[in-house]
Amino acid sequence: MGGRGSGSKIRRGGGSSDGVFEKNTKTKIETIFREGRYGSKSYYKDEVLEAETDGKGNVTFQYARGGKFEKTSITNKTNYVTFNLKAGAVNGETFNINWNNVKSISGQTYNLRQQAKENGMKWNGKEKRWEK
Repeated sequence: MGGRGSGSKIRRGGGSSDGVFEKNTKTKIETIFREGRYGSKSYYKDEVLEAETDGKGNVTFQYARGGKFEKTSITNKTNYVTFNLKAGAVNGETFNINWNNVKSISGQTYNLRQQAKENGMKWNGKEKRWEK
């Protein structure tokens, strides 16, 4: 799983009809989830976002769901989490996204704003999304 205490790892591995997703396999992402106890809050070490497309070049980024949690002991607050995603982002860095075919991005895009700007997108405040 990448060694205890290490950062997230991305192993490049779905293609989409609109050409937004580059690869035909899933990417394995490993991160850490710390359980909150005694008034402390739970948190993920890394921001893992899953990308979904509507088939027309519009991509939505949401927090990844359905990861596999692994714990070394029942009293340990640390969970090692594995996500298998077609496309998405980890800490603001996207993977398996063909930016040439993306028309807009929406959802959890705050940490993706730099990549959106680099790919010629502008913020549309009325629609609450980045557009080309």
